[in-house]
Amino acid sequence: MKKIKFTIFSLLFIIFLSSSVDAASFNMSSNVSSVAPNGKFKINVGGDCIGRVNLSVSNGTLSTSSIWVEQGYVSVEVTAGASGKVTVTATPVTGFSDSDANIYSPGSRSVSVNINANNTSSNKPNTSGNTSQKSGDNTLSSLSVDIGEITPKFDKNQTEYNLNLPAGTQKIQIKGDLSNAKSKVTGLGEITLTEGNNKISITVTAENGAKKTYTINVYVDEPPKVFLPYQNQQIGLIRNPNEIPKLEGFSSNEFNIDEDSIHLFTKENINIIYGINEEKEKSFYLFNKESKSIEYKITPLNLNHKDFLLSDKEIQRNGLTLDKITINEIDVNCYQWDNQGENYCLFNVLKEDGTVKEYLYEKTEGTMQLYQEFKTCPEVNDKNQNTIIYVLSGIIALAIGVILFLVNKIKKGDSNETTTA
Repeated sequence: MKKIKFTIFSLLFIIFLSSSVDAASFNMSSNVSSVAPNGKFKINVGGDCIGRVNLSVSNGTLSTSSIWVEQGYVSVEVTAGASGKVTVTATPVTGFSDSDANIYSPGSRSVSVNINANNTSSNKPNTSGNTSQKSGDNTLSSLSVDIGEITPKFDKNQTEYNLNLPAGTQKIQIKGDLSNAKSKVTGLGEITLTEGNNKISITVTAENGAKKTYTINVYVDEPPKVFLPYQNQQIGLIRNPNEIPKLEGFSSNEFNIDEDSIHLFTKENINIIYGINEEKEKSFYLFNKESKSIEYKITPLNLNHKDFLLSDKEIQRNGLTLDKITINEIDVNCYQWDNQGENYCLFNVLKEDGTVKEYLYEKTEGTMQLYQEFKTCPEVNDKNQNTIIYVLSGIIALAIGVILFLVNKIKKGDSNETTTA
């Protein structure tokens, strides 16, 4: 009697344990049991599981060799061979899990379909496996906005995107298309925006109820709070860090001006800020932390794999005229000689110690080097030419004097010889 009671108790305990655990599932099935030679049919792969599944086929071809399953079923098209039997195998890859993110390793699943020359249709359902025939496709085939452009480029398996919009943008239109017409989507259409960060969610629900959410992180530029005077304009400092280009070798910091914080880029003795002028042109500027003021406009330039910081500090030399040239698709100011040296011009370059040095740019070769007055400069060449002229004139005068002296001496010698005779 005790043995019977113990056995019954054990069975009840096992039944209780098995009923209290929600097991994950992974299955695959075909929508047909036979197919015509070279005919097409579909398989459904999935279950109560999440992860990447690799697909392989013998005696046929697949529309894709890999799918992503997320608590539902994904439909894949198969093209059969000419005769025999086509077999498709689904194998979960490392990292496959159940719906609670627990590692789940169910192993491979296979399904086979006979190729029948007498079969002219593919409407014979294959009921092998206990799998729902409803589609688990919960993806979008496209996603776009009417203002700006999302990044990265849309991919149906990529669920998070970023978008930066100019200040004052109040609304945006979100457009998208479903990969499967039987799915449903929410979150598209006109969306009202506020300044700063906005999070937009677009949820796709598959026919079988599986859901996928796409997120667009929208940042609407906030008007500058800090303005600094420079060359009769007010420069507003950009607040959105995503709008500020990177400066190689510089560290990003925050600096307070009164009660407001600004973005500051520092390298040794250099401090640089990023602002927008009254013509809506965005640029870098050299910033003086002590006086909290702008000193110069800065233009980063990479030339021959070397970084330069061009300054708009005026070069005061006679015979130079300010000109605008394009280097590596960047418009920069350069000082051109008026009369000579059309292939050369001068830049002011900000050095790492905070000083500004003149650099010579050669347009033909596209090279730049620290400027030396004794090289290339037309002004110096003019002086050298004048010096050469003076020296040559002296040499010629001296030569003429020597010649006259010798001629005169010869004449006197001839005269003495005549008198003696």
